[in-house]
Amino acid sequence: MAGSTERPQDGAARSVEARLRAALDSGDHDELRALYERLGRPRVEVPGLAEEVRTAVVHAYAPVCGPYTDPRWRAEALCTEPPAPVDSAERLGRARAALAALGVNPWEPMPCGLYYDNGYGNFDVILHDNELDDPDHPGELFVSQLGLFVNGDEWDDRYRTALTEAGFHWVDERAGGVTVTGLQVRYFGEWQELCVDHLLFQWQG
Repeated sequence: MAGSTERPQDGAARSVEARLRAALDSGDHDELRALYERLGRPRVEVPGLAEEVRTAVVHAYAPVCGPYTDPRWRAEALCTEPPAPVDSAERLGRARAALAALGVNPWEPMPCGLYYDNGYGNFDVILHDNELDDPDHPGELFVSQLGLFVNGDEWDDRYRTALTEAGFHWVDERAGGVTVTGLQVRYFGEWQELCVDHLLFQWQG
């Protein structure tokens, strides 16, 4: 819920959050890192959240999160290594090559804002031919700009297999539905806790 700070915690958890928040507010990152280590590198555990997704999300969103975000997310972003950057042309080229190998004729990638005719976001769209043979309803592959994450025509396992073999992490309905709790993200004008699908493939009109 946007703006909510209500979640069950014991006294020890509240103490950890309070100490981290004070260190964050002080702006002394060296002291924050030392405290983070002394506290055992505390973090918000999210069942079902893959580690590679977590790394991408925390470093993309925690630095610009909402004021009621659990301070453990902000501390994690400052005290852990960000994911290795992926060249945009290489990322999209690899995705197109995987589709081309399936014989489905991938089209030129486009930013999601162009695909939806307005707005902006953090993923690209690659349209492609499919077995329906209907040019008005091509297949869709969404390629996140936060890393090697894709989703799309999961009704056909060939796509999932091809993209996985090309080094991508396929975000299916189950993985994409995981809500990243305690992390407030600005979404259509409000601070909200979002699911993985909205974080990796976010569009705002």
